[in-house]
Amino acid sequence: MHIVCLFWGFQPRGLSARVMSLKYRFLAIDVDGTLMNSRNELPPAHRQALHRAHEAGMIVCLCTGRMLAEARAVLDEIGLDSDVGVFVFGAIVSELSTGRTMHRTTIAHHLADRLVAHFRSLGSPVLVLYDSAEAGVDYRYIPGERNRKYFERWLQISPSRTEHLAEWRPLPFEPVRIGVIEDPAHIGETFTSVRQAFSPVELKCNSIFAPNYGLHVVECFAPTVNKWHGIMQVAGPMGVDGSEVVAIGDDVNDLEMIRHAGLGVAMGNAVASVKAVARWHVPSNDEDGLAVAIERILKNDE
Repeated sequence: MHIVCLFWGFQPRGLSARVMSLKYRFLAIDVDGTLMNSRNELPPAHRQALHRAHEAGMIVCLCTGRMLAEARAVLDEIGLDSDVGVFVFGAIVSELSTGRTMHRTTIAHHLADRLVAHFRSLGSPVLVLYDSAEAGVDYRYIPGERNRKYFERWLQISPSRTEHLAEWRPLPFEPVRIGVIEDPAHIGETFTSVRQAFSPVELKCNSIFAPNYGLHVVECFAPTVNKWHGIMQVAGPMGVDGSEVVAIGDDVNDLEMIRHAGLGVAMGNAVASVKAVARWHVPSNDEDGLAVAIERILKNDE
């Protein structure tokens, strides 16, 4: 595992006088299931609430499992002049205006080789994601027959630059995520097989539904990676303490940021494990729950 910080030349904007009167200065927002509704649309109330938070002087930071290319349309629709975003579950932090990588955490080559071999032993195609700013490609796709129809659907709609390989061969660059698309009926056993083959000190693994694609995935990262890890790469250099962060989310890949933030907020559609660690519960993503949370925050309503 390698952790690379590349914060040269980064000058975060100053905070307004208004934000100094707020208890929380940094707003970390999950995208799928939180910012976006169940139809993968950005509700007008959510967009307006983000603008009010920004105008109040809060740092608004999207924290998503998507890579930057997959999140770019959402960022454009929000229309905020934000500095940075946390992508790929915290494995990459990017400067939004340029796409420049400011921080990345990668999977060591020897673990990547073992993990690809494990997924291929199941007969599955494999998707290996790189930091495109470094590698010049987003994904490398290693074919297989199991669940191939799901991968073909993903290849048709993904905005990524994908290199197709007949056989696995590593690049000089280490990947940031390795995963497979799984049938919902078998995702549990695939996830369990990875947990049995690799210890938590080797890999961090999630089993989640990706609503922007309508697909279930098992995804693996370096063991230190999670959204909170990514948030602190942004907040720390800005002089923001973890106690000043609000994190809002709904799924298992939001668990760490909601647990560790000064204020953790669970959407009404959140999974039980997220609701269990959140201090606030708000309505669902189809009921403008994000806007409800932001209004409470701006009113200093504890």
